[in-house]
Amino acid sequence: MNTQVHNRITHAKELLGKNYKHSAVRKTESSDNIAEFVNSSTKNLLPSAHKNQAREIASVIMHESERYGFDPIFIMAVIQNESSFNPRMKGGAGEIGLMQIKPDTAAWLAKTLKLEYKNAQSLYNPAINIRIGAAFMNKLRTQFSSNSGLYLSAYNAGAKKVRMMVSGKNTPKAYASAVMKRYFAIYSALGNSKGTQTQRGELALVNVKNITTKVARN
Repeated sequence: MNTQVHNRITHAKELLGKNYKHSAVRKTESSDNIAEFVNSSTKNLLPSAHKNQAREIASVIMHESERYGFDPIFIMAVIQNESSFNPRMKGGAGEIGLMQIKPDTAAWLAKTLKLEYKNAQSLYNPAINIRIGAAFMNKLRTQFSSNSGLYLSAYNAGAKKVRMMVSGKNTPKAYASAVMKRYFAIYSALGNSKGTQTQRGELALVNVKNITTKVARN
């Protein structure tokens, strides 16, 4: 088992716990086209003006996932939930780009972890945005002892707020649930991809677009 496959499966088991065994993820353990699937799906999900960046974005997703031991499909699900793969997205609280990073968070992480970052405009660069977003998720993962429900919630609401909610017996669930719905949707698309590499890629495009659109409406 190569490193990428090991990371993907290990993280999937962390995310799903006892539910992994009967999940759509388990059915794709032997899939040999993850990088191809990430590239094709990324191209499909990006707005028309940014489709020419698909290969670079997919490559960064794969690279940062390997760096931190994440399932690349998980990073895709976070991006889909945060920005619908729109690199120009800006949130109401000042969040920017694919993974909706706040400039003050980016500046802090860049200084702490020696990451590339100049100013808020840097976050419109998909590669920089994903590198900072993945580093932030990994930092939260460590802080919350790999409890995926908590580190996902902290990515959205902040670590301090999540700790306060947990101490008050009010564990947050909504954000983590939304991300995981997209995670399963993307894996369902992968699981339904059959045939030659070209056929799998083409079917994946249709499945990801249809399934993630359906999830977004629910």
